[in-house]
Amino acid sequence: MLKGLRWVLGGMLLVIFVVAAAWSGSRLMPVPKAERDALVLMQQPVHFAGRNAFEALWLLDFDDVPAAERPGLIEEDRQRVAALAKQSLTDDQVQPTMLRAAQERYVSAPPLQPACRWSSDDCVAQLRADPASAEAALSGQQALLTRIAALSAYDHYQNPFTPDARAPMPNWALLQRSLTAHALAHVQGRSADALAGLCNDTRTAKMLMTHGDGLMSAVIGASMVRGNVGVLAQVLAELPAEHPLPASCDGVFTTPPTSALSLCPAMRGEFRLVTEGLSRMEQPLAVLVWDPDKSKARTALAMQGACTDAASQVLVADRALFIEPPVPSSWRFECVANVVGCVLGDIAAPTYRSYALRLQDAGASLRLAEALLWLRANPHADAAEALAAMPAHLRDGERPLHLSDDGRNLQVELYAKAGSEGPLRLPLPATRVRQ
Repeated sequence: MLKGLRWVLGGMLLVIFVVAAAWSGSRLMPVPKAERDALVLMQQPVHFAGRNAFEALWLLDFDDVPAAERPGLIEEDRQRVAALAKQSLTDDQVQPTMLRAAQERYVSAPPLQPACRWSSDDCVAQLRADPASAEAALSGQQALLTRIAALSAYDHYQNPFTPDARAPMPNWALLQRSLTAHALAHVQGRSADALAGLCNDTRTAKMLMTHGDGLMSAVIGASMVRGNVGVLAQVLAELPAEHPLPASCDGVFTTPPTSALSLCPAMRGEFRLVTEGLSRMEQPLAVLVWDPDKSKARTALAMQGACTDAASQVLVADRALFIEPPVPSSWRFECVANVVGCVLGDIAAPTYRSYALRLQDAGASLRLAEALLWLRANPHADAAEALAAMPAHLRDGERPLHLSDDGRNLQVELYAKAGSEGPLRLPLPATRVRQ
């Protein structure tokens, strides 16, 4: 019996030795080169020049905030977010939501269900059916609409707070409300105001899409571009070709350079947000299954797809950018001492695959808008002849422009929802002129 017990104890000691040796060997393994390179790529700082729209967007909800009070409110919220960030992700005392300082002192803009959204098919036609309801809904929104209009004066969006996924974000949904106001202005005969507002908001949208350090701001900007381009085309279809465009529209609806459609700056900001939060795992035994440095490098590998040279080449050619992160198996030896990091790195990989396509589609919609403006400035008796005479950089490419079957719409293929949504189809200028 004693001999058997010695065998059992010996076997247990051997298992413990093997596990300890495997864990030690795994912990001492260097970070693979591919992950080191990805970490260097994703940790490059994001810098923008000019005025930061963060404060204006952070306080967008609130009416009647004195200008002198705004810096103090931002500083108070900065301290609240910093205090939140010091708490472990596993801390049971963490509050489910963080109130912003302005919520405690100022009235928010009245609620509204916008009649038109960025994804609406024909906003102008929708409002023509019931303009009175839209006018009544917007009656208490003027202060908010003024603040939205002021956003076009900013140059970039960069969040200065301590990165923490639990912190609140700006109320991005508010930006949709101005679209209804612009379409209604046209329906009520104030087409110059409508055009100026659409151009103004598109400037803001392009700023968010191309000069921001967050994934959400980039995606919001891309959606905002699509929505404003759609309503612009609807308005121009109802106006005579000679109706002048406001000077504020100069240079707005132009095909952006491919570098402006890169999701990379946004993904670098998202990487910082993700890894800063995951670095605060403070469970007593977390050290056995969690290596912060290796986890950060593995996450960088999963999130670098939009920042690679290969991605840049795809953008230049305007091919669909399907980001497929080269994440290795979680069953590798280096994951023995970093099980949690390997699993979380794998989870982070697939959720970003469609966002790059949305930016590409926003770029295609701007090209389509530029083409419509060219057709408006170069009238032809036949739409097909006009399309053939259009400059090649607008007409051709990986996604060439086509006329619809009835010849009254111009369309371009979309990547983000290929096969389900169909092409982006916009009416040609002056094809719906109202008598």
